[in-house]
Amino acid sequence: MHFFLFKSVRKQKRFIKAHLLPDLKTFKDNNDGSLKEADFKKITNYYGFGVPVILGYGFSTLRGALLNIKERSCITYLGGISGLLDDLFDEPHKEVQHLESFISTPENLIPSNSYEGLLKHCYSKGLSYSENPQALKQQAKEVFRTEADSKLQHNTTLSEKEIRKLTFLKGGHSFLFYRLCLNNTLEDTERKMIYHLGGLMQLGNDIFDVWEDVQQGIETLATKTSSIHLLRNSFTSELDKTIELLRECKYPRKQQKTFTRIVLFGLSRVYVCLDQFEKLQASETSIFQPSKYPRKQLICDMELSKNKKAALNYYLKLHSQYL
Repeated sequence: MHFFLFKSVRKQKRFIKAHLLPDLKTFKDNNDGSLKEADFKKITNYYGFGVPVILGYGFSTLRGALLNIKERSCITYLGGISGLLDDLFDEPHKEVQHLESFISTPENLIPSNSYEGLLKHCYSKGLSYSENPQALKQQAKEVFRTEADSKLQHNTTLSEKEIRKLTFLKGGHSFLFYRLCLNNTLEDTERKMIYHLGGLMQLGNDIFDVWEDVQQGIETLATKTSSIHLLRNSFTSELDKTIELLRECKYPRKQQKTFTRIVLFGLSRVYVCLDQFEKLQASETSIFQPSKYPRKQLICDMELSKNKKAALNYYLKLHSQYL
């Protein structure tokens, strides 16, 4: 892991302890049952931790200035509720009435339970730290519309082209939302790169989520493919395009290289998963058929030492290729 990423982890842990946990304690103590322990863990251990540590750090190194306290607060609170918002689409009984209106005017929402109360609190607090909350609200609407459109992925008649478009819409708009938590100007060249990077990361997540998506009947490029070799080539092609777009950004080459290292570090694990699937395809039939494989064969455990080592080797290989 990049040395400064360790520093990012330490800073975020301190921030969560000093600021986020006291806020969450209030909602834990007054929980009416609509909030589960998993909801709090998604904020503290995943979204509210990972988004600032990886994306916040990455975007800030690209511009050449690390996150200030207002930006860290903004991306922590707004990133932290990503899991809560996802659940609104995945679990209809949690639906917030008039969610699109809530995004524009959160102050008008009268929470009907603790879940809505925490959502409103974090969203409003995150916006309060931004120098351009209207841009964030507008981008949040794009994320909302894309999440609604992504329900089409339950439709098995979608073409590969349509699925790819939905994949990049979902990842691209989410990454732009997080990027807008930083206060420096977002130029068109960077916007295009961030959007494409988000789509690439979403594709990578879909590759890891094959088992879960098959069980839920969700069509992705990873569940739909019959050839892992072709999926690997497609993933690498999109990575090539991301690097090309990055080089068009108006940032010094040194900052671009640092950002590229972070991107490659995050994506190296995807190739480990692709290796596992390629071996699975070869051992079974010549066609990748995820609906016919057991869970163990479709879960790539990145906690295993051999997989960590393989990811490091891929990182070094990608580093020599792109830098």
